[in-house]
Amino acid sequence: MVSARVPLDVDLEDKLLYGLTPTRLAYLVIGLLAAFSIWSTHWAPLPVRAACAIVVGAVAVTAAWGRWRGRALDSWVIDFAAFCAATYQLRWNAPRLFSRPRSRP
Repeated sequence: MVSARVPLDVDLEDKLLYGLTPTRLAYLVIGLLAAFSIWSTHWAPLPVRAACAIVVGAVAVTAAWGRWRGRALDSWVIDFAAFCAATYQLRWNAPRLFSRPRSRP
């Protein structure tokens, strides 16, 4: 018999850069690219663009490194969306195309 040892950390995600998994690194890169594109376009005055770029960058950093009670931000968002979908029902009543004729007394 050949004895083999099984590593205990097989189920852990790989860390690429600064402790970020590939998904979290993609959140950070895409968010920072979005912040840079907001900053570099000329659609608004400089203070407005700066404020928007800072907000988008902060959201990207929070999505990448943010944790609350040991869980990542995206898992909280997914769970909240599943809760809302399971709890609330949306009903859509189709509008009537033709009105019913009134009966005259």
